[in-house]
Amino acid sequence: MVGSDSSLTGGLVAASTLFMINYLFKYLLYRFPKLGNIVQGTELMLIYNGQLNESNLVKARITREEILEAVREHGVAEIRNVDLAVLEIDGNISIISNDFKHRTIRKRKGRNKVMKNQ
Repeated sequence: MVGSDSSLTGGLVAASTLFMINYLFKYLLYRFPKLGNIVQGTELMLIYNGQLNESNLVKARITREEILEAVREHGVAEIRNVDLAVLEIDGNISIISNDFKHRTIRKRKGRNKVMKNQ
């Protein structure tokens, strides 16, 4: 597991060390948010109200074809139909559009009963 040591003890020591380093790193990121911004970065807005933010596309090194691909993957036909597209910290692109807004017109019966019982 560790170098030439393939014993169970060596593996447990290596795994425990990795868990402790991960815990310490996560604690430091939680305790010092600026450190998290440096290490992980921040989210970037790529599209707002159907308009591409070209400067953020350059920062993220994302081509127009890649953003179009992401838009199509989310079921939206064109960039102009996207309300908001954000490059998340984990590398995923989140897209919100009018196509996914769902409005409930009828009232839910169960909710009124719960509210009366309180």
